[in-house]
Amino acid sequence: MQMRMVFFLVVVVGLSYGKGYSQQSDFCDAVTTILRDAPNRFRNIKGNTITSNETAITYECGIKVPGSIGSRFVVSMGLFYEGAFFQTRKKEELKALYDKYKDLLIACLAPQEYAVTFTPNFYPGLDGYKKVVLMQSTNTDAKAPAHVTMEATYNKDIKNYTIVIFIFEH
Repeated sequence: MQMRMVFFLVVVVGLSYGKGYSQQSDFCDAVTTILRDAPNRFRNIKGNTITSNETAITYECGIKVPGSIGSRFVVSMGLFYEGAFFQTRKKEELKALYDKYKDLLIACLAPQEYAVTFTPNFYPGLDGYKKVVLMQSTNTDAKAPAHVTMEATYNKDIKNYTIVIFIFEH
């Protein structure tokens, strides 16, 4: 009977570990796929036009980054991926998921020679949530490489805090 219990616990722990690793791997695979398509102006994963006006054009996103609650490509002073990962009205709910996605991005991109820097968050009251910037440290191309940022934002009109990841074509 005790052997069954031990076996059961080993299986549960193994499955939990595998699921956590799989989620991290799937997240990294999706982010890396978007980054690799950046030199092509995201041609392979940018979908149909959603909206178009004099200040911006938005496109559907053809790839789902695990954990995202909404994503799109935007052309406005450049072309970039924009993915929302968490939204709440309570600032204190941001911490755990901010740390989770910050850690996932760093774990994914640091082995690919992306350097991490943190800059102040300009949204009032969010100074504890630095903007995370990941740029390739060994770029040999003449043009600027694709880079990633993550930040916590606040929309005073709808009173929502949001964790957003941006992937810029350069």
